Amino acid sequence: MFRLYSELNALPPEDFLNPENFVTGYDEQNPDYAEKQYREGLRLSNEYDRITICANGTWTADIEGPHTYRWLTSTEGIGYHAHTASLLRGFLDGPAPVDVARRQSDYSVKTTRIKEASK
Repeated sequence: MFRLYSELNALPPEDFLNPENFVTGYDEQNPDYAEKQYREGLRLSNEYDRITICANGTWTADIEGPHTYRWLTSTEGIGYHAHTASLLRGFLDGPAPVDVARRQSDYSVKTTRIKEASK
């Protein structure tokens, strides 16, 4: 299935708890990439303190400490680019909390924690 960002960004945060909601038509073109994406999601969840699915559908990972702040930003849209469902599965299986940000009708952004930390 191929969906527009506008469709993906309208989905409620809870939909991200089921990675199958984000399988794309591109996924069947390179099935070996699924395992690589899953391992990358798991690695990021272990290395960073929090994963956020942004209001525009892309994702970030960040570390926040008393003397440091480090983040990684991606242009990869969950459910838009190939095997991002596998990446999301890795995020969910890892120890970092997962937040989903959604733009509201007044253009503010509301963030919902869909998975608590297990670190």
